[in-house]
Amino acid sequence: MSRPMTTLPAPMPEARFWQLMTHVDRPLLLSGQDDESLAPLRAALTQLPADDIAAFALRLADRLAALLTASRARTGPFGDDALLYAACHAVARGQAWFEASLRWPAMFDDADADPDTSWCESLLYVAREAWSQASGADEDDFPVWTLEEGLAPFAGKLPASTASDAARRPATSPTAYTVYASFEQHPGIARHVEPEENVRVTLAGLLDDYFWCLLDLDDYLGIVNEQGQSFQILHDASKNLYWAEVPCEADKASYGQEFSREALLDLLHRLPANFDRAMFEAPQKLAWDE
Repeated sequence: MSRPMTTLPAPMPEARFWQLMTHVDRPLLLSGQDDESLAPLRAALTQLPADDIAAFALRLADRLAALLTASRARTGPFGDDALLYAACHAVARGQAWFEASLRWPAMFDDADADPDTSWCESLLYVAREAWSQASGADEDDFPVWTLEEGLAPFAGKLPASTASDAARRPATSPTAYTVYASFEQHPGIARHVEPEENVRVTLAGLLDDYFWCLLDLDDYLGIVNEQGQSFQILHDASKNLYWAEVPCEADKASYGQEFSREALLDLLHRLPANFDRAMFEAPQKLAWDE
């Protein structure tokens, strides 16, 4: 039996929270099996100390509160109770989907949303269940909440949100780039930009629009500088990581590495004039198929 909790811990650091969320089984989640999809996350949480599980629950509440606040002007097919479940689904999809949902709240509440697959009510209870398994205590004694009644009964326990996204930092570089991209995973933001279309954007425009659309494996973003050099980004939501690379025609290969969201945004904010392997601390070489 764990010791009684007399005070709530601080919310879990966001990076650790989103890393834990990568345990969600995405194929099961997208097929509408929300409870089954959370089994790996529940197992991972049970390995943590009781205070850490409560800290996870507090960070979850913080992220849900942000989505619910952003969705006050929403219109869509969900009832009031189900809005919370839809917000849970947006969090369960991972950090990139959450951040895009925070920016465009309608993306998880669009006219074509299926309430049988676009919510994840079970996420509200996963910390409580894991805490009970880890501590041996009754679920009703979980010190944070069960959330059946939404966030309102616990608003006084939530600290002011301190989470931020580096994509919201203003970009100061005036350099313009040509972009090519494919974001076809969500109907609300689907677009396809071919290189020959010569779409020109500043770095500020790139961060204010295109970067938010990198949500899943089929999404990619390519940037071409004034010298004709390319810098390509792909997102792997299952790991909450981004792969960035520069192609090298002379070597018939690409050089790149994986980045966390924050690390990649930091690189984008300080893009060098030349796109080459020197952009990466530990570049990996990927030979092209002949």
